[in-house]
Amino acid sequence: MFYKTFFVWAFLSVSTSYAAEVYVCTDAAGKKSFQQMACDEGVEAELRKLEPAALVGSVSPVSDRFYEETRDFNTQEQLKRDLRRTENKINQYQQNMQRELAALQGKKRSANNNLAGAQWETSISNEMQAVTTKYNSLISTEQSRLDAQLSQLQSLK
Repeated sequence: MFYKTFFVWAFLSVSTSYAAEVYVCTDAAGKKSFQQMACDEGVEAELRKLEPAALVGSVSPVSDRFYEETRDFNTQEQLKRDLRRTENKINQYQQNMQRELAALQGKKRSANNNLAGAQWETSISNEMQAVTTKYNSLISTEQSRLDAQLSQLQSLK
């Protein structure tokens, strides 16, 4: 029993005695960053001291506001990373499509001017249409995802 009481008392004294200092740095474009070290020169800096709540489980208005700002900032940064990934996927699909079409175009040029060559050329044309359809579908899906991400990012600003 003594150890349980001692543990609870020690936990409460440590958790209620710790205060954190966080620098909120805002650059010229309005982008905020949260860090433990002082901000660089030329950047608007604000030092926030986060005092722990008086009771375990309660939240002070200052830390609640800071939490909300930090959560919004993290959400925006994650969306920006997702946007870059989606844009990269679209570019990769476009490059893959161009590469496959160029390879098929090279095959098409080597078709002979006879019946077998004409059939082969038709087959290659059908394959080119299939490649184009496949990549256009993939690009369209990623473009829809990109539009949704942009919309979500705009709603957070």
